Amino acid sequence: MRTRHCNVWAAGSALLAIGVLACGGATALEFKDIAGRWCTSGGTEEFDRDTLTATPAETGAQRVYPIERYHFHAKKVTVVWRDNSRGESYTTDFAKFSADGRRMIQLRNSAGPRREFHRC
Repeated sequence: MRTRHCNVWAAGSALLAIGVLACGGATALEFKDIAGRWCTSGGTEEFDRDTLTATPAETGAQRVYPIERYHFHAKKVTVVWRDNSRGESYTTDFAKFSADGRRMIQLRNSAGPRREFHRC
């Protein structure tokens, strides 16, 4: 009888462990997911804690924008940045981060089109 209870307990424990490992909870994106240099057909963008540095491919002239804040969600990162020359703030969303951290998509909005980025 005791062996039967041990077998049932062992089987139940194994199933519980498999369930916990297989379900691996979703994690929200973090700064490390967007930090660094990204390339697109239109140029590059580099994110650090305080600034967004955009370099258009056609001119190569760096444009540095202060970052007001980041919002990290489960599947997207919202970047609020300021164009001091225009005196305006803009919000840009980045989503569809690849599992290997090498690709992301800038979602289309009033500040710009949808763009595909990859790590430079």
